[in-house]
Amino acid sequence: MKYTSLLFLTFSLFLVACGPKINSSQQEELETLTTKVDSITQKVNALDSVALTQLTGDFFERKNFIQEKMTDTLDPRIIFKLDAFVQLRKEMGFIRGQYAVIKSEANILKQQLVDLNHDVSKRLVEEKRFDQYYELENENYNKLAEAATKLLAGVEQGTKQYNELVVVADSVIAAYKANLNE
Repeated sequence: MKYTSLLFLTFSLFLVACGPKINSSQQEELETLTTKVDSITQKVNALDSVALTQLTGDFFERKNFIQEKMTDTLDPRIIFKLDAFVQLRKEMGFIRGQYAVIKSEANILKQQLVDLNHDVSKRLVEEKRFDQYYELENENYNKLAEAATKLLAGVEQGTKQYNELVVVADSVIAAYKANLNE
C-alpha cells in the first residue's frame, strides 16, 4: 500500500508537471493575438517595397520641380490641380518615412509572439507572468495596428490620388519645359 501511494503521488506530480502552466482563457487570448499579428504582418509584408519607393520618389521629384523650378504665373484652374497634387506630400512622406519602420516592427512583433508561443508550449511561462507578457505584446499590437492601418490606407488613397493627379502634373510640367525651350 505504501508503494502504491508513493507511485500514485509520483504519477500525480508527473501529470501536474506536464500540464499547461497557463489557463485555457490565457491560451485563447494568446491564439487570438497571434492571429491578429499574423494578419497585420501579412498585409504589411504584401506591400511592394520597390513600387512604394518608386512611387514616393517620383512624387517628390515632380513636387519639388513644381515648387522650386516653376516660376511663371499659371492659370488659377491649373494651380488648383497642381495644389491637389502637391498636397499628397503628407501621405507620400508618411509612406516614405514609415513603411520600413512599420514593416520591421510587424516582423519583430510576429517573432516575439512566436517566441512566446514556444515558451508557453515548453511550459516556461507561469500563469502569473503570462499576463505581463500578454499585456506588453497586446499593447505593442495595438500600436502596430494603428500605424499599419494608417500606412495601408495611405498607400491605397495616396496611390489612387497620385495616379489621378499625376497626369495633370506631368502635362503642366511638360508644357512648362517646352515653353522654356522655345
